[in-house]
Amino acid sequence: MSKKRKTKRKSRKKVSFWQKYKKLFYILIVIFLSTFFIYSNFYTAKSLLKEKKSEKKVYPNKKLLEKMNKMLKEERRKVDILKKELEKTKKRNKVDKKPKKTIVKKVISSEAMDYKKSLESHKPIKPPKKSQNTLVVKSKKPLLAIIIDDVAYKGEVKNIKMLPFKVTPSFFPPTKRHPDTPKLAKEFSFYMVHLPLQALHYPHPESKTLLVTNSQKDIDSRIKNIKRWFPRDKFVNNHTGSRFTSDDKAMIKLFKALNKNRMIFIDSRTSADTVAPKVAKIFHQKLLSRDIFIDNIADISYIRGQLKKAVNKAKKNGYAIAIGHPHPKTFEALRKSKSLFKDVKLVYVSTIYENIKSNSK
Repeated sequence: MSKKRKTKRKSRKKVSFWQKYKKLFYILIVIFLSTFFIYSNFYTAKSLLKEKKSEKKVYPNKKLLEKMNKMLKEERRKVDILKKELEKTKKRNKVDKKPKKTIVKKVISSEAMDYKKSLESHKPIKPPKKSQNTLVVKSKKPLLAIIIDDVAYKGEVKNIKMLPFKVTPSFFPPTKRHPDTPKLAKEFSFYMVHLPLQALHYPHPESKTLLVTNSQKDIDSRIKNIKRWFPRDKFVNNHTGSRFTSDDKAMIKLFKALNKNRMIFIDSRTSADTVAPKVAKIFHQKLLSRDIFIDNIADISYIRGQLKKAVNKAKKNGYAIAIGHPHPKTFEALRKSKSLFKDVKLVYVSTIYENIKSNSK
């Protein structure tokens, strides 16, 4: 049996894998190609449909295109008109070109404004003549003191310290708006206090401005606080004050308070009707008064002109007092005016006060 089986196995032919699954492989290829062809046709058809839809969405209709064209034409027409107008104005400017006038700004100086208004509403009283006080000049040159009022901030202090000559700073008493004035005053060997007094015509009074209606107690308290804030201060000049300095009773109260605290009043002369000379005589005191404001106009040439006037007054009378304010133009003009002071000696107010001998009995 075993021999027969062996002979049968030998008689069978060997069949390869390819021959065995050849037909199945061909069938699979046909199925794959047919499915690929169907799918590709379906995809192309779908993409064509999408393109048609997008074409409808993207491209506007003819009416909308016409409207847009009309709008563009209208805008171009407006631009052309504007160009023509610009050309016309350029031609006019060339023909009618005139040299520009330099605009000089007027500074809103509180004291100067107050004084100017007092001149308009009152008959001006002539300021006290210098002959009432005999000046004994220790130096060979006449004396000139420049006071800078309204000092309140660090930048103003810096500008004053940069000046190449002596200038007297006058500090506001401390308020919420400028609380550091006592601290800033310590940076100077000599300074004054700029005391706010009631004005007739100034619409922006400082905080705690002294009024003619204040009692002696109120004024005493105010001056006592000022002495506490500024312990080295000996001189006070008025900020505004056209109403206060023209009132006898109010000025007597102020002089009493100043005497108690060993302080001296310098009249900024903001009123044409100031009674400061009369009250100073009552208290047997020497009085210094402002001779000139230097910076009513924010212009360097104007300020230099006012400084020249101050120098001439000092040369004529032996001394003069000029008042300015911490404006940029004022500092610039002062820096450029050192040569103007060759015939005078620039000093603090205290030096002038010490060199005045009063003739009044």
